[in-house]
Amino acid sequence: MRTNDIENREYYQITLDVWMEMKERLKRELLGIKQSFVRIGYVLRQIDDGKLYERDGYKSIAEFAEAEYGLKPSTTSRFMSINREYSVDGYSEHLRPEFADLGRSQLEEMLMLSDKDRQMIRPETSREDIRDLKRFNRETPEKDAADDIRQLVERFYYDNPGILNAVFSEPAQDDERANTKKMKEIINPGGSRSYRKGLFFLMMYENKIAIKKFGDDPWEMTWEEFIRLTADIFKDAAAGPRTWQTYFEEELEKPDSEPTKEIAPAQKSQESTKTKAKQTEKKEPLKSAKETEKESGNAAEEAGNDAEESEKVVSDTGITEDKGRGTAVEKSDAVSTQREAAAEIMTRKAYIDKLTLEAAAFYICNEFTNRRSLTVQSLRCLDDTKAWLLAKVDENGREADVEENGGKQQCRN
Repeated sequence: MRTNDIENREYYQITLDVWMEMKERLKRELLGIKQSFVRIGYVLRQIDDGKLYERDGYKSIAEFAEAEYGLKPSTTSRFMSINREYSVDGYSEHLRPEFADLGRSQLEEMLMLSDKDRQMIRPETSREDIRDLKRFNRETPEKDAADDIRQLVERFYYDNPGILNAVFSEPAQDDERANTKKMKEIINPGGSRSYRKGLFFLMMYENKIAIKKFGDDPWEMTWEEFIRLTADIFKDAAAGPRTWQTYFEEELEKPDSEPTKEIAPAQKSQESTKTKAKQTEKKEPLKSAKETEKESGNAAEEAGNDAEESEKVVSDTGITEDKGRGTAVEKSDAVSTQREAAAEIMTRKAYIDKLTLEAAAFYICNEFTNRRSLTVQSLRCLDDTKAWLLAKVDENGREADVEENGGKQQCRN
């Protein structure tokens, strides 16, 4: 039977040259999708600038595009904005090279950012991090939460006690490069994360840290500088797995010697409530993380605003990059919709089956190049490939933290 002949089946073997060509071909196809959005916007702008729609009796480009092609006015506007912002010279059918590695959804989210702020975005930047940066730009910063870089670093570790304790539990190495590499793995294990506090918003990447102060242009800090500042701040309180407790003169509710996990937006309200109760009796500079309370308190309003602001171009084209993201919801239903989405768990195969061909291709490529959940070794092994397809993921295609994802099968030699 077909289900019982796995051991006798020959795995699909390809040469390195063939594999590299497959990757390059997929990259070209994905780039072609983004190029098409730029070209569509270019043609629409030409029609609009020349008022060519009047030849067919239409009063505007929006009326023309909706009647002729079924495009909503907001979609037509977004096509044109994408061309204006990302095409060569701002008016052509070619995508600027510096945006070639970014996904279409990232380009859409970046429309409301300045050119300087766009330099903070990398291919591994999540869509939610871009949205958070936009919220940071339009909201009034929390006073006295983090007014300078030193206080920003201190607050980062206050909100991540497990990371601080893990950093000072590692023996320092004489080689600064090796020491920096080890610290990066502890502080930023996923290769990309953001943190927002007071006047500052930072994005951590593998090779740099991008920092923006409210109202100013962003700049970059090296990991060496960040780690030296860490050592200087906590040098007098270094106590291995109890460095956080020693420095901040508090006790954790439970032992936390490992780096803390990223807190999902839906969990922030509950976590911030605990933090607030603990901090009310502490010194003023280290009060509880008010911004998480603010975020949860305004969740419905922000969800409505962001969904409307980032309406997907693909609603009328059938092309979608990551099913389940960016869907517009009514403000009154925003919180319940978030809770339902957070609980939606499925196999990766079921998630891929819901995508269009273009979106599935993008997702698989992104899992290989950025998230690294898919490797050459796993593609050479039938059992590993099956395990990857059967892994549990959330509504965005990210692996869920469930017991079913415990172990991968190994190929037999």
